[in-house]
Amino acid sequence: MLSRVADSLFWLGRNVERAETIARVLDVNYTRAMDYTQRDGYAERLWRSVMQSVGFQHAPVVSPNGKAATDCLSFCAFDRDNPTSLVSSIRIARSNALGIRAELTTEVWELINVFYLYVEDLEPRVILNDGPSKFMRRVRDTMQAFTGISDATLTHGDGWNFLQVGRFLERAYLTARVLAVIDVEHEEWHESQRLLEMCCASVPFAQASLHAPEARDAIAFITLWRDSPRSLRFCTREVEAAMHRISRTSEGTFGNDAEQRLGRLRAFFDYTPIDDMLADGVHAFARRLVTEYEALSGEIQSAYFPRLPVPVPVPG
Repeated sequence: MLSRVADSLFWLGRNVERAETIARVLDVNYTRAMDYTQRDGYAERLWRSVMQSVGFQHAPVVSPNGKAATDCLSFCAFDRDNPTSLVSSIRIARSNALGIRAELTTEVWELINVFYLYVEDLEPRVILNDGPSKFMRRVRDTMQAFTGISDATLTHGDGWNFLQVGRFLERAYLTARVLAVIDVEHEEWHESQRLLEMCCASVPFAQASLHAPEARDAIAFITLWRDSPRSLRFCTREVEAAMHRISRTSEGTFGNDAEQRLGRLRAFFDYTPIDDMLADGVHAFARRLVTEYEALSGEIQSAYFPRLPVPVPVPG
């Protein structure tokens, strides 16, 4: 497979997953903000945490007096100058799909292209005035449909594996970012519930719980639950499995730096008790994971689609 094609599939997977996650996070928090409008300063703190988890690297400034939701939705969903916004993610995903049109099935291409055209025609002001939940849920459902259609129609060779690597890496990365900015251990249970809903884990967690849950139970579920497709442990194992299928190396060995890092991460999740993981606090733990996933992304790119310098001719 050409490096250019692998690169496009990797980023197609990442941006589809990013759009789906941003839409769900914004929808969950928009509803929460409406429910807790009477709590002093809660809405501003809530939207600041959202912007940190999906957009800003540092503490953002949001407007007081009820404008925090509009600021956050405008930046995280509709700002075309923000490369990590929802509409930018859809635009980047479609651009990557366009560059490898011949590698995709008709069904996959039509879904991403039609939805891109729909989003490009949107007027953000109309969506904000009507309430954004309907739009966010359409984004979420369409991006999840993309995953199902690609799994059902693409051959499960190297191309599909690069999609898997991008998808599960982005999911783990954004989940770690969410954990890094939401304080659940020192808040009431509703913050743990918000965390679970943002990570699409509320119902699975309730089904798996055998006793009255605590905040650390929610963190452990999102981090370590073996069978939850949203847990960090599950996502890391899926990335590792796809990487081994691409490189044809056996499990337990490694052929490049990315596979070596994945092996360490998998062992960490498999054998480290949650209390040891959180010994320095949830936020410190999550920030370390964010750094790990960022380093892993760079190692994958170096191994399979490095940016090689182009020699500049010297005038003779």
